[in-house]
Amino acid sequence: MALVRHGGARDSGLVPGRNETFASALDAAISDAGLTLDRLREHLASRGVPVSRSALAYWRHGRSKPGREASLRAVFELERVLGLPSGTLTSLLGPGEERREPRERREPLMERRRLWPSVRPVSIALRSPPEDQVRFWSVHDELVVGERQERLLRVRLVAEATVDGVTRMMTYYQTEDLARRAPRFAAVHCCRVGRVRTDDANGLLVGELVFDRELAAGEVAAVEYELVFPRGRPVEGYHRRLTRPTPLYTCRVRFDHHAPESVFRFEQRDLAAPRRRVERVRLGDDHTVTLAARDVRAGIVGTSWAW
Repeated sequence: MALVRHGGARDSGLVPGRNETFASALDAAISDAGLTLDRLREHLASRGVPVSRSALAYWRHGRSKPGREASLRAVFELERVLGLPSGTLTSLLGPGEERREPRERREPLMERRRLWPSVRPVSIALRSPPEDQVRFWSVHDELVVGERQERLLRVRLVAEATVDGVTRMMTYYQTEDLARRAPRFAAVHCCRVGRVRTDDANGLLVGELVFDRELAAGEVAAVEYELVFPRGRPVEGYHRRLTRPTPLYTCRVRFDHHAPESVFRFEQRDLAAPRRRVERVRLGDDHTVTLAARDVRAGIVGTSWAW
């Protein structure tokens, strides 16, 4: 997994589980918030995400699910409007087992060295487990950029064990700012940080996340953690490197008053490949930009901006 949630939300008590559906979670959250669908639609429109009242009703009662990228952005904003932890709703949108298994057979894992060419010595030292021990239901990132520098990265992911006895997984973060000290882990939930190794010559940080229980095949863990960054040079982009297909990926980048002039999203097959599917992304009035994608292939998904 690569490193390359809306803070302050109240605890809704909604945790992704096998019996929880997107419709039931949304219905409970709307009822708890005491909002009408019209009022909810107005909140979304004010955030630059227009959604019809009928679409909200269909989602709430399970008659349809968000599927297009614009709809996924609306769900991401719904979590904020309803005061839910990031990923509460979006993590329930992953495809079912009947869709996910064939896709993963068609699109195998990507070798770590194609995304982190210098990672092998650190992986050997930490005895990193095979990447195929877990599959992702969803990955959610939120990056806070202040004074044009990375300040904080919040990550929430939902992972499923593919074999019995899974106890840990690895996280990776890499920077081009080799003069900056490595970030530190903070605010870890539903797991703990194990061993951490850095490769300062390549700007690489590798951390071990130890689950709060041993997972049997098919069991799911929803973990959250943060990376806090020391001061460094201005950043002009952020990306996630995925060694496996991922049903749902979302990313929010939040800027302070130093907002960029333009923001673009892009994809790459690996570090050596050219960028593709480059699209301009709208920056909201609150200086945030949101990226959402379903059925993401192994590779790189990211944003870049110009100050």
